[in-house]
Amino acid sequence: MTDIAFDVLPVGILTGFLGSGKTTLLRRWLKGSGAADTAVLINEFGDVGLDHLLVGAIDADTVLLDNGCICCSIRGELKDALMRLFSRRQRGELPPFRRVVIETTGLATPGPVLATLLGDAQLRHHFRPAFVSTVVDAVHAEQQHALHPEWTAQVAAADTLWLSKTDLVSAEQAAALRAMLDGLNPLATQLEAPTGPTPWHDDIAHEPADDIARWIARVSAGTMRTPSDAGLAFDLARQGSEHARHLAQTQASAFCMVFERPIEWFTLTLWLTLLVHRHGDRLLRIKGLLGIAAEGFAQGQPTVLHGIGHLMHPPEHLDAWPDDNRHSRLVFITQGLSEEAVTASWRAFENFYAQEGSAPALAMARA
Repeated sequence: MTDIAFDVLPVGILTGFLGSGKTTLLRRWLKGSGAADTAVLINEFGDVGLDHLLVGAIDADTVLLDNGCICCSIRGELKDALMRLFSRRQRGELPPFRRVVIETTGLATPGPVLATLLGDAQLRHHFRPAFVSTVVDAVHAEQQHALHPEWTAQVAAADTLWLSKTDLVSAEQAAALRAMLDGLNPLATQLEAPTGPTPWHDDIAHEPADDIARWIARVSAGTMRTPSDAGLAFDLARQGSEHARHLAQTQASAFCMVFERPIEWFTLTLWLTLLVHRHGDRLLRIKGLLGIAAEGFAQGQPTVLHGIGHLMHPPEHLDAWPDDNRHSRLVFITQGLSEEAVTASWRAFENFYAQEGSAPALAMARA
């Protein structure tokens, strides 16, 4: 039998607010022949209409789908469910699946799932985060965005945003939604949720969480832009003054800090640690490609940072820059935390701690 003990399997997270259509998307993914090597973890089978796909039960918690996929319910801790799944794969009790997809509940945010995958040493030996896909309900997105912070966290964490029910809104409403999502998460790719069977998107399934080349290409192409008034899901002018102030304070926004010179690693990490500790609940996402001052790297060693809320992924130090742009870029998606507050914090911090002449010059560019 093939030795699978040291496989590190990609884990994708499928999320979306209640009724957004994530289960429908999951069903269509699983109908494709390319999904045969997938294990799916869901909360309860009763909530997922997969019965027509089932061949038979392996046990009370696990069934084998007709295309070879394995579908399991999560009862108890996520770590326990993943380790049971991996152990049964090793023992040959389950087919040797190559990837895992976790479907969250509608009110869950991806942060705790990512924290479990990254924070547990045992899990890190066998699993790695691969992608976060969020399904957005075009009909109810405006209301959900205004009322539910979980919705905003799901959107901000996504690598891919799947827009569902766009056939039920006007072209103008769909365009406004896309513009709003661009403002909330300029890092994410937007796709139309399919209305019929669709093959498994293998490129998405295996895409690392930090696809540096793709992200840099999008930044270089200027697709990260400031959300405009036309892109807002609601018109503050039509709200009551107190309600309008509340919405203005909680509206998520994206901005980008650009540094012209290499950054001292100690200064940056200490600042980020304090910032995340103090404002983690309002830091929906941090993603950056930074030049860190290091011997042998005249323009800084390129380093990828990625964080969601209080969780920071381990940094990835690269051997070379992925393109000709050597400026460090650090993107923030925040809610109730202004660009001015973040940049003022950095300026005060570097002025206090960095040695004179070594502090990185900071130029501002909005996302």
